[in-house]
Amino acid sequence: MTIAIDVTGYRLSDGTLQTLRFSDDGFMTLPSDAPANAYYEPRLSAPPHFARSLFNSAQASFGASQSTPGEIVLENSDGGLDYLLTDYAFDGRSFTMRVGAIGAPFSSWTVTASGTLSDVKVSDTTTVSLVVNDRLQKLALTQPRPTYGGTNVLPNGIDGTANDLMGQYKPRIYGQVFNISPKCVNTSLLIYQASDQSNCSITAVYDNGVALTRDADYASLAALQSTQPASGHFQCFQGYFRLGASPASQVTCDATSGVTSAASLMQQIALDAGFTAGDISAADVAALNALNAAPCGVWADGQGTSQSLMDTIAGSIGAYYSFDRLGVLRMGRVSAPGGPAAVIFDDVVLEAVNIKEAGIPSYQVTVNYAKNYTVQSQPAGSVSVDRRTWLSQDTRSQVAKSTTVQTVWPSATDQTFDTALINASDALAEANRRLALFSRRMLMTVDIDLSQLGTLDLGSVVGFTYPRYGLSSKLMVIIGVDAGADTHLATLTLWG
Repeated sequence: MTIAIDVTGYRLSDGTLQTLRFSDDGFMTLPSDAPANAYYEPRLSAPPHFARSLFNSAQASFGASQSTPGEIVLENSDGGLDYLLTDYAFDGRSFTMRVGAIGAPFSSWTVTASGTLSDVKVSDTTTVSLVVNDRLQKLALTQPRPTYGGTNVLPNGIDGTANDLMGQYKPRIYGQVFNISPKCVNTSLLIYQASDQSNCSITAVYDNGVALTRDADYASLAALQSTQPASGHFQCFQGYFRLGASPASQVTCDATSGVTSAASLMQQIALDAGFTAGDISAADVAALNALNAAPCGVWADGQGTSQSLMDTIAGSIGAYYSFDRLGVLRMGRVSAPGGPAAVIFDDVVLEAVNIKEAGIPSYQVTVNYAKNYTVQSQPAGSVSVDRRTWLSQDTRSQVAKSTTVQTVWPSATDQTFDTALINASDALAEANRRLALFSRRMLMTVDIDLSQLGTLDLGSVVGFTYPRYGLSSKLMVIIGVDAGADTHLATLTLWG
């Protein structure tokens, strides 16, 4: 099998985009191929590995997968590729990697990876490396939200002043949140902002824990600034609200962005980070929503990253997300493997089988939910005992426990998870699901020929006819993929 890579580069000398072609074994495409009679120069020393994994032990974890996109290493001992350093820019330019047999129609070759590049570099005088973009790094940046300009000329404006909000990020709500501390964007008119998005709905406002009375919403920002509510009341417009009198103490509020399911919220966070709808698997979003549509929410304030927001949401329902080898944002839920299997491995396909660990299960799982964003130890005296207790705690908890596991495995551990779940019933269901999920699981790796990888990816379920380790009757889920190695093998990490 031969590996071929097409690379797009921007040629600085004439300002044109060029397609560069490299392979590990030099060859020419057929006259009937597309592209026809194209020469793939035998320069490929090592293709990128594209290693991705969800977790590294028999105990599952959630959130962003670990990713190692690697580099395209090209042979340059003769200096024949020096021009890549002097006359080309590769930032944001695409590449495609295929695997196939020389002489076979090029259209039949398997696309094993695609994506974009970031740079070109030299590690020594014999090679040139094209650096592959890790798309996850874009999510690791501070979430791109507008900041306050501090342009208020009091009593007018909703942009803060140079002495209070100037330069601060505007807050944003994803899902449903409780008791957040909104920004006072106009101290003269007592106007506050909970979210910079028009889809925000303020559901309650509190003054030192005391609920204020809601009046009819304003019709516009102009009405918000021109009309004052009655004392003890508030009125809203999108993510803003205005008080009718100076507060006695700390002002907080509850709010929602309307959509509250985890998959849809992760999709929206990715879109807000700058990805397009085409960058995100809509099928994965729909499937994850079908698995668990429990309401949850997170409040973006300050300089948090898009990844931290997505991790909080994903961890709420035991979900993962990652960019696949084709550069698409995928998401799913870490679940016990169930049929039908996407593929059955036999000892002909399996190049190697290695058992890593069997794992000791957890005997207890605690799921924290209903986050209180503003803990208040001394609310107003009129606040009820139940509400006072709620305000004094940052979260509530639901616990699932198995004494049987603790008897069989005395070293079994307990695990606690902070989530963005809203409801007690959803938190208890998730605690019970994770307790079952963390029962005894096997972790192993297998090697298969790269051409056998096909559409297998993180979350795919596989079966076996392999006779050892009880695998002939076992289903396992792929939690790690290392594709594109120069050995022409793909290493899969399996869990189940």
